[in-house]
Formats: sequence, structure tokens, C-alpha cells
Amino acid sequence: MQRTIQTQTETHKNAFFGVPTTHAILTGFGNVETEIRVRETFKTRLSLKRNTLNGYAYALARFCNDRNIEPFDFAKIGLETIEEQTEFFIRAYQEVLAPKYLNVIYNAVKSWCFCTKMIKSRKLFREIKFDKSSRKIDAISETSLETVHIKQMIQISDLDTKILIGLYGFAGLRPALIPQLTIGDFAPQDYQIQNGKIHFTAKNPFLFVNKNYEGNKAHITFFVMLHSKITELLETALNSGDTVTAKTPLMRKYNSSDAIYQKIVSLFASVGFSGRPYLLRSFADKVLDRHLVSSEAGTEKRDEDLKEFCMGHKGKISAIYQLKALSSEDAAQYRKMYDNVDKWISQKVFDVVSEEDYTRAKAQAEIAEKFGVNAEQLKQMLEALGVGKMTAAQYDNELTTAINTAQQKTLEIKFESLFKQYVSAHKAA
Repeated sequence: MQRTIQTQTETHKNAFFGVPTTHAILTGFGNVETEIRVRETFKTRLSLKRNTLNGYAYALARFCNDRNIEPFDFAKIGLETIEEQTEFFIRAYQEVLAPKYLNVIYNAVKSWCFCTKMIKSRKLFREIKFDKSSRKIDAISETSLETVHIKQMIQISDLDTKILIGLYGFAGLRPALIPQLTIGDFAPQDYQIQNGKIHFTAKNPFLFVNKNYEGNKAHITFFVMLHSKITELLETALNSGDTVTAKTPLMRKYNSSDAIYQKIVSLFASVGFSGRPYLLRSFADKVLDRHLVSSEAGTEKRDEDLKEFCMGHKGKISAIYQLKALSSEDAAQYRKMYDNVDKWISQKVFDVVSEEDYTRAKAQAEIAEKFGVNAEQLKQMLEALGVGKMTAAQYDNELTTAINTAQQKTLEIKFESLFKQYVSAHKAA
């Protein structure tokens, strides 16, 4: 019997999680009930994080579906046959699936045999030798996610998706962490809630990720700094819904890692990029690595410990001593360093002009006003340019048009005045 992997949504008091929840059930076994039983069985004997257990359940479904085996029939089939089928599966898919994913399936099958008491230890399962650590494509030869792709994705995305890209691709948050984040995870001094609405009091607020959140692999509480544009968008999105509290999730639309995965896959396809969604996090790592620097006496100094910490890594021993309680002085210093990141993203992704270009635009506006361009029109154009609603090229084109229009109008007024003078002189004669 060939099974079809479907996605259903289930809202109930789940015995697997022990709390009311809404989540995607990946019914690789053919129905929701079987998958819930599989997850509960895994949980009874394995002390693993929820995401790992979910991954094992899905990997076991992949194996069972391919081999036409029901998960609760393993004992009837026998350990030796299960071991043989596992080796057949691995050999058949060595050139198709990534070695790391094959290893997940291998471990899922071993663990299932252990959880169903077919073996007393997972070490008693037959050892199958194969590459267990590599990805299907080496990182060095993988297609690179470029800034132009990020820019295109931002342009075609709605409000919630722009925020998702900001959290994943600018802040570098792991997708498993994003659905768990709430307003209460922001530094208290960086926001205010009044009359059920949130207002960020900092341009780049600090967002803390609790060490106990599922998917926090380093198991440390770390912080990220949000980009200024993403902060503005997030405030708008949060205030567009129901009353805001400290427990309000940051992402209401993308409330699971599966939903995030599917959306990024769709976005990548829309902009013509072929690669893993996790490359968004790699993009954030590169941006932080290049631009999270301190500038002193005309030189720039990289802070490797801070960068690794913001990516959710434990880092070296020096980071342990540096990155403790966040004082106001530390916050000011880190924000000053992050300003380079903020400016780079603003200019390269959101088309916000640099300070130099903005200064030049103001000087051009002053000249244009002398040519007769309306002062209020120039003010609106500069404001649009400053927040990225108008590019430098668009500004130049509109300014040229405004000057030509103003000069044409001036010529028309002068011509009309001269004509009136001529008519008046002619009548007098």
C-alpha cells in the first residue's frame, strides 16, 4: 500500500506535548492517529527535544512508506528483516538523499526498534557503514544566496513575510525558534505597551532568545538586534491585530517551522533561486561577519565573539566573560556596532540612500527651489528618499521633471506678461 504524505491541522490537548497546541501533523503513515501514537511511543523511551522527536517520526514515516511496512508491525516482521530493509533503503538512496538525512532515518529506525522493545539498546541494531555527516551538496560548491535575491523577495512579500525574512535572513534566527518568540522576549526598556498597542522605543531593539526554547541548539540565552525597518514593520503588524500583551507571538501567520520552510521554498522559486531555505541564515551570518564592526580612530575592528553570540553559538571562552548581563553601556556599544549592519541592509535591500547621497539630494533640492520648484513638493520627495520609498534614481528623475515643469511655467508667465504689455502698448497707440 503506497501512502500519500499529507498535511493536516490539529487543535487539541495533545498527549505528546502535554499542552493545548495547534500544529501541522505530517501524516506520512496515512492518518493522524497513527502518527500521534508513533510520537507518543518515541517520547516514552527517548529523552530528546520535541523537534528531534518530530523529525524521527517523520523519518520513520519516510522509511515505512518506501518499504511498505506498518510501524507497529516491526515486531511481527522481525529484527533481522528490519535491519536488511534499512540497509536496502540506505544503499538505494545514497545518491539521492543527503547523508545527514539518511543518518536521521537510520537512527529513527534504530530508535523505533528500541522504543517498541525489540532491542534493549540502540547499539544492538546492525551497524551499517555509510557517510553519515555530509550534506548532499558541499557548502563550498553550493549556490550562493545573493543580496539581489533578498531584495526581490522583500519586494514581492506581504507584511508578515517581510518580517519573517528579517528575523531569518537579517537577524539569523533559526526557523524553529521564530514561532516561539513573543513580545516579552524583547528587552523591557526597548518597548512600551499602552492601550493594547506596542511602541518600540529603540531603533534596533534587543530580542532575547531563551535557552529553553526548542531549537536553541547551544542551549544559551542569547540576543539579536532587529533591523530598523523590520522593527517598524513588526510594530505595524502587531498593532493591526487584537490587543497586544507581553505573551503575544511575534509571528501569527508563520506559527511553525514547517510553515516557514514551505514559504521560503515558495519565495526562492518566485525569484528563481534554487537552494536550501537555511541559506537565509547563512546570509545573515555573512552580513553580520562583514559589517558588525566597531570603528575607532579611523579603523574597523571585528568582534567575532559578539557575532557568534548573535548567531546563537556558544563561541570561545572569551565570549563567556564578555557576554553576560546587558548593561546600558554595553547596549549602546553594540547598537553603535550594529549601525553598520543596519545601514548596509537599508541601502542594499530597502534602497534607502546613504548619508552622502542624501546630503547631495538636499543640496540639489535647494538649487531646484531657486528654479521655482514648490518647496512642499521638494520636502515630500526628500522624506520619501530618506525612508526608502524612493530610490536615488527616482529622485533624480522626479527632480529633473519638477525643474523642467517649473522653468516651463516660469517661461509661460513671462511670455504672458510680455504679451499683456504688448497688447496694452498697442491699444495705447
